[in-house]
Amino acid sequence: MIAPFAHLYATGFGPWADGMARLFLEPTELLLVIGLVLLALQAGKTCCDRLPVLLPVAWSLGALIGLTLPSELLLALPCTALLGMVGLLVALDVRLRPVLLLPLAAALALLFALVAGSALAGHPGALAALLGETVAMAVVSTLLCQSLAPPHPRWRALGLRVGGSWITAAALLMLGWLVRHPQ
Repeated sequence: MIAPFAHLYATGFGPWADGMARLFLEPTELLLVIGLVLLALQAGKTCCDRLPVLLPVAWSLGALIGLTLPSELLLALPCTALLGMVGLLVALDVRLRPVLLLPLAAALALLFALVAGSALAGHPGALAALLGETVAMAVVSTLLCQSLAPPHPRWRALGLRVGGSWITAAALLMLGWLVRHPQ
């Protein structure tokens, strides 16, 4: 009997690298990180400074809880819809205050990590893979926040909104696929 490894991509470099690659191979998780960074960039410097620390911490907590669950959480449809809402907030240039944005970002990271952790529960090296994904998330969010940090010219502000619309469009495509081919 072959063990099911449907949710962990083998890079050949071990579970740590498999987890790092997982962030870039799971579209909803990567788009969530990008969308939350774009929201933080629109909200201002306070959010940009705190988000790269908040996301990995919330992700780690959710992933560890997800690893302990007895069965996989099948929440692709609601998670994709939430991703679309994040992209829509960015596209509409809704500037959330830090008191609202940071708990929202933590809750979304926790939820997505809970699903990811439950999907990897029982896989050998799942803990190392999730920690690798956490490190990749910290690096991506830090690099994006630092390289796109305000103040920025008007054209970059428009670029952020375009990025949000692309995230929304991708989420709508994924929703259509999930409705057509349920889990």
